[in-house]
Formats: sequence, C-alpha cells, structure tokens
Amino acid sequence: MNKFKIPALIFTAVFIISAAALFFYVKKDLSEKTGVEVDAPAWVNENGSSVKMPVSGKVAKSGNEIKTTPGENITAEVKPEKKAEEQKPTEKPAFKADNNTASSPVEKAVEAIKETIITEVFLDNLAQYVADNYYPAGTLPYKSKSGFSTASFKSINMHFGLNLRGLMPEAQNLVTARKDIWSYLLTPNRLAELSKSRTAQFLDLVEEKGIMAERRFIEGDSFSMRELSRAQRAEMFRVSAQSVRHVAAVLKAVADNPDLIQAIDSYIMASKKVDSANGIFQLNLDQSRNTQTESARKKASHSGKLLKEYITIREKIKSGIVEKIKAYCAGQCDKPDDSFYIAQWFFRRVKDDEKKIKSIGSGSKILSGVATQMENRADAIERSM
Repeated sequence: MNKFKIPALIFTAVFIISAAALFFYVKKDLSEKTGVEVDAPAWVNENGSSVKMPVSGKVAKSGNEIKTTPGENITAEVKPEKKAEEQKPTEKPAFKADNNTASSPVEKAVEAIKETIITEVFLDNLAQYVADNYYPAGTLPYKSKSGFSTASFKSINMHFGLNLRGLMPEAQNLVTARKDIWSYLLTPNRLAELSKSRTAQFLDLVEEKGIMAERRFIEGDSFSMRELSRAQRAEMFRVSAQSVRHVAAVLKAVADNPDLIQAIDSYIMASKKVDSANGIFQLNLDQSRNTQTESARKKASHSGKLLKEYITIREKIKSGIVEKIKAYCAGQCDKPDDSFYIAQWFFRRVKDDEKKIKSIGSGSKILSGVATQMENRADAIERSM
C-alpha cells in the first residue's frame, strides 16, 4: 500500500494548487468591469427580427446587472420581452419591410384564395360532375338508345349545395356559405368576368375528364368497361350544352316576366295555408277518433275539405307558372322537368333584392354563350377524328 501513497500525495498537491489559481483569476475578473461588448448573431439585427425582441449589446455575468448609461431604466431583473409601446417612436423595426418583402408572395396567394370563391378545385369537381353524368347509348345503368346527360340545374345545386366541393366563402355554416356564394356571383358584372376568365379552362377540364372516363357498355347479357370514343366525347359536350341552354331559357323566362315572381310568392303563401290546414285537419281527425262523437267527425270532415281546397289552389298556381314558362321558352324549357324548381330558386335570390333580377338576366345570356362554346368544342373534337 505504501507504493500508492506518494502518487496520491502528488495528485492532491497539484489539485489544491490548480484550484487556488483558478479562484484567484476568477475573483480578479469579477472585480473588473461587469459588461463586455459583443455583436448580436447574424440573424438578429439591432431591432430584432422574426418578431424576436432586440438583443442587447452587452451581456451580464452571473450575479451582476448590466451597467447602463444615464437615463436608461434597466434593473437587475431582465424582462423577457418589451412591450411595443415602450419602443421609441423614431425607431422603426427593420424587420417589418424585410418580412413584407419576403412573405408577400405567400400573403398575396392567401388573399387571392380568400377573394376567389370559385377555386381551381371547384372547377375540377364541376368538370368531373359533367363528365360523370354523361351516358352514351347502350351503357348501364340506363340502357338508352341515344346518349344523354343526367346533369341538371337541380342536381348540380344539390350536389354542390350540400358539400361546397371547392367553393370557399368565409362563412360559419353551410346556410350562410350558400348565401355568400350567390351574393358574390350575382354582384354586377361578376358572372361576365368569371365567364371570360374561366370558361376555356373549364371546357379543357371537361374534355380531360371525358378522355379519362370509362363506361359499362352492354354486350349481350354482360358488359365491358371501355373508354369513350372521340364521337362520344363530342356528344358529351352537345348533350351537356342542351342542359345549359335549358337553364338559361328558364332563367330568362322568369327574369323577363315579373308576374311570374309574384305568382311564386302566391304559391309560397298557398303552401303555408296548406301546412296550416293540414295541422288543423290532423288535430281534428285525432279528436274524432278518440271521442267518436258526431260533432267531432263533422269537424274533421270540414277541415279535410278545406285542406283539399288549399292543395288544389296551390297546385293550380304551380301549374300556371310552369305552363307560362314553357310557353315563353317555346320548347327549350320542356326537359328536364325542373323549370318550377329553377323559378323557386330565382325567387329566393331576388325576393330581398330586386336588383339581382338584372344580374340573373345577364347570367342567362352568359349560360347561352357557354352552351355555344361547348357546341364549338364538340365540333372541334369531331374535326380531329
């Protein structure tokens, strides 16, 4: 064991001497100036960046406060951040201009999305819907003898109304979203602008979806999946154009005949009377079944007759509206049989703002123009065969 004592004594002596020297120099350094001038990192300027607070030109040693110049009100308690109002008015953060420049493309893109309710996603979904609803002759499930489209104003309105599918209004719920969408679209000249800037793109998308589409073609008792031929893609545009012209014709008929709008208002009031009369009839009918008295039976019978009369009046108003629309359209509004639905939609859009009648009237002309362009696209596809 003695042979380990000498090295141990030497190590202990060296450790004690080193510790003493370190303590001496640290004590000397602490007795000197408490702040050292340093430069901020390269990513931080004198006024801060990326919303970081300015970095001081001095660093404090442990246990000491930063020495300040006269007039500065800085205590030993280093605050993590400084309020904006404490900054001098003459000091303008340099990062503000830099950040605006750096993020301006992103910000502009975001703002463009917010301002554009009709997005690329919506156009793609609408084009897909148009292509999906075209059925050539001899395809399942309809087995029709000629090609046709199941797309209509009603089906499209229901398809995109329940799930906006690329329409992007800033709204808290679906009801206000739909209201905001139509308010946006029916702003004067908005439809014309959208038609001019988006129609060609939309038709390109429809053609693209048609090229990629497949249908189940009947072959005896079975079927085979095949792509659409060029002739069928041309037909897709033609039958889709017919649906567009139908909507345009109905909208024009209602816009040109203000008495139709009044008639729809009468239909709505008649519908409310039917609902009220039905409620009374159901109540009287239950009472008659429960009491089994003659007076209750007569009361139920009377309320039932009133209900039938109100239903008859409501249906006569509806028939009159449909017949007048068809007479005005001269055949263009006959199929599909959704002219009354479109007229009701028209009424909901304009009942609180008659100025929108003009916008919808111009919209019918725009739709007619879109139908013409669809027919022209069909001609172009046929010429390339």
